[in-house]
Amino acid sequence: MTNQTLTTLILRIAGIYLFTEIFDHFGAYFFSIYGTATMARFDELLSEPIDKFYFTGTFLTVANIIVSLFLFIKADWISKKLVKTKSEIKTELNPKSLTKVILLTVAIIWLAKMFYLLPGLIEYCIKFISMLNGNKEIELPDFAVANYILKAILTLIIIFRIEKISNWILNKI
Repeated sequence: MTNQTLTTLILRIAGIYLFTEIFDHFGAYFFSIYGTATMARFDELLSEPIDKFYFTGTFLTVANIIVSLFLFIKADWISKKLVKTKSEIKTELNPKSLTKVILLTVAIIWLAKMFYLLPGLIEYCIKFISMLNGNKEIELPDFAVANYILKAILTLIIIFRIEKISNWILNKI
């Protein structure tokens, strides 16, 4: 296996993961919007803010589908652009290499999820800053900021310190 092939594989895994996130988002978002839109008594509630929410959510879902399919289908092309030289990866399956593969896979999946949740973080930050500036009418969206920040830190630690983490795990066995 070459380093380019491994990059292609990781990109495809990230694309598949982003694509499966659509199904988690589908039930909560689309059914609540379409359910509200079909109820006659909520007709007066379907004003501009709901329309913006509907358009933004639909746009983000379509963008997620496009990005995930692009990552999956064009992974080989992207990996050729990212990795210019092919070098053979020769490794035998031992506890250290298996630990590194598992850690790197977790980090890549968390990184893909961070990109998927980035619009939610931006929306939360905008409303939080507006609330701090004195606008008391704004309600903060339901977004786990602490979870997002923690996973971002852990992802970066895993990616940049994978050698030390795998050594520490192997020493505990």
